[in-house]
Amino acid sequence: MPRTCHVVLNPTSGGGLGRRLRGEVERELEVRGIAFTLTETARRGHAVEIARAAAESGADVVVAAGGDGTIHEVANGILAAADSGRPAAALGVIPIGTGNDFAKLLEGGLDRGRAYEALAAARTVDFDVGAVEWEGGREYFVNGMGTGVDVEVVRQMERLPRLPGVVSYLAALVRAVLGFRAIPLRIALDGRADERRVMIIAIGNGPCLGGGFWVTPRARPDDGRFDVCIVDDLNYYRIARTIPRVMRGTHDGLPDVSLRTARVIELEAGGAQPLFFHLDGELREPAAARRLRVEVRPAALRVVGGKATSRSGPATPSAAGGPRSCAAPAPRPARPSRPRSRAAPAAPRPSSRPGRRRRRRPPPRRPTPSPATAPPAGRASRRRASPSATAPARARSASSPASP
Repeated sequence: MPRTCHVVLNPTSGGGLGRRLRGEVERELEVRGIAFTLTETARRGHAVEIARAAAESGADVVVAAGGDGTIHEVANGILAAADSGRPAAALGVIPIGTGNDFAKLLEGGLDRGRAYEALAAARTVDFDVGAVEWEGGREYFVNGMGTGVDVEVVRQMERLPRLPGVVSYLAALVRAVLGFRAIPLRIALDGRADERRVMIIAIGNGPCLGGGFWVTPRARPDDGRFDVCIVDDLNYYRIARTIPRVMRGTHDGLPDVSLRTARVIELEAGGAQPLFFHLDGELREPAAARRLRVEVRPAALRVVGGKATSRSGPATPSAAGGPRSCAAPAPRPARPSRPRSRAAPAAPRPSSRPGRRRRRRPPPRRPTPSPATAPPAGRASRRRASPSATAPARARSASSPASP
């Protein structure tokens, strides 16, 4: 159990859910005997200031009670305090947001009850973070970043009404791709440079972005490297074919998609426009940014209740009993497999004759003709007429009077 815990609550997260859940948060922490201080954010960027001050004051755990944006700011506050030479606090999470992509990297997932239990247990896992530098700026991200059409998607999401995470992202994506033009970029992955026109470049520390899009499905937050997804320029037909695959995380192998890994990524704008980007879904539009340097910082952030994957140990067992890794969509590995409609054919029933699946029915037997209608012996080799047809004809000829 942590000695000191500071909760940073975003009252506007989840469409106002954070404000309604303040009583629950206080009650659940008190029941578990956790000593805490709770502060609500008042503006964008406020969580960075609160978290840094709490970490510099000696808090063991700084808890982000909100969505991915709140987690992003709290993590930056903790890391800023660590950069100044103070002992690093651990990051705790109570998921109250819309998308909750980072929460999918935790043992409790989106379950707030398990999040409270994790805070009481205070078991931590070291996660990597991404450090981004550009002309006049520097910032961290914990789950993922990107540029391209993602920038316009974030703009559209801010204009749309509050919707569930994946629905909001999908609606914003549809609006964003209309009229979007691929951007020319010079991309260097661990020094290997390439120039191309891209629609999306996503750098993942975790596997899921946009509230449910498994853009980098094999990414792990503790393996010391990023997973990079590059989507080339697509027409509308290919967009419609690619998006469902990206949602399921099965887009590896598509001709217009590249999935790679790297520790250092350098991006340089090829056109006259500056390079805008997002960090954990938070839009950044520096007017002078034309180059980005993205570098992994291994094991830089302690996370309460994080899933142990690559470096930290084997994946923890799921409720179903098998290994569960954050590199695959969270809801699917826990479900028992169900037989699909195209199942293998059932085994044939046992037969007394080996090698045959079923016994064929014998053809129906024809009725035996009566002696009166039997053909003469001399005509046995000729084709025999049907008894049902010959019998009535002979009966009529026998009963009719002789002609005069």
